[in-house]
Amino acid sequence: MLKSISRSLVFTTALFLAPFCSGREWKDASGLVKIQGTLLAADDHEVVIKLDQKRKEHELLAVPLENLSKEDLEYLKSKEVADQLAADGQKQVWELANGMKVYGRLVRFVEKDVSLQRRRGRLYVNDRPIENLPEVYQKMIPNIVGHFEKKTFADHQAFDRWVAAQKSNVRTFHCEGVMVEFPNGDEYALPLFFLSPSAAKVLQPSYEQWKSERQQQRAEEQEVESQRQNDLYLQSQAMAMQQQQQEMMKIAKLQLLMTSVAAGVTDMWEVYLYPPNGMFGYPISVVVPARNSADASAIALQRNPGFVLGPVRRISGF
Repeated sequence: MLKSISRSLVFTTALFLAPFCSGREWKDASGLVKIQGTLLAADDHEVVIKLDQKRKEHELLAVPLENLSKEDLEYLKSKEVADQLAADGQKQVWELANGMKVYGRLVRFVEKDVSLQRRRGRLYVNDRPIENLPEVYQKMIPNIVGHFEKKTFADHQAFDRWVAAQKSNVRTFHCEGVMVEFPNGDEYALPLFFLSPSAAKVLQPSYEQWKSERQQQRAEEQEVESQRQNDLYLQSQAMAMQQQQQEMMKIAKLQLLMTSVAAGVTDMWEVYLYPPNGMFGYPISVVVPARNSADASAIALQRNPGFVLGPVRRISGF
């Protein structure tokens, strides 16, 4: 029924939520398993409970909703719980490395490449003019660049000089961070290195788990893509081989035919054929090997049933 928490960001941030319904008893569907603790967070799949007493060094437990008692499920649907969770979510306070404090709820870990390029005297961030970005991101960009470039920009002019020095070259920085939901409902991605050491330390276990899962996910995606490519290449090679064999067979037949013509065993004949009466179409000409014109006509008609025989001539120059 219960599992300890180490992987989800929401579970880690639950430590910063103001607890309520302290000491409430929670039961599983059978009523046999009971725990005493405080509800910290909930979603459509699990609830997070802070235990009054630790179990095996774990203070937080994640409980799947399907394992909770009917009474607990009804309680979670109550307006009291919804209002309190929403209110507590806005009480999170995160300190940044520069000493500022951010009031907002951490939603999830994120990663994104930030690409900068100067075009016609304007700075573009991920192909968008920087002045079109939300103001909070406009202020973040110099700090992101400063972090990766190991530089400190004294003012906006100093950052502009750095941008101008890049000319039209694209500079890309890979950022990993957290999505923050502010009290007004807006969400912004905040690079992890913006956080203070103490805040980053709190998130470190969840971040490491998330990163490990992301790497595993990429490996699985690469394996699927590799298998797709291998299948495609195999099919292409097989088709090419078959086509090559057919071409070789055609060449072999032609060579045999030319040998027969050169030896005087047979001749090449051009036979003109017309579409039958009442059928729309154009006359065609076919080249066939035969000993005489009658044989050539018969072969051409056999290969093109329904057509009407036209002129026949022996081809010279072979």
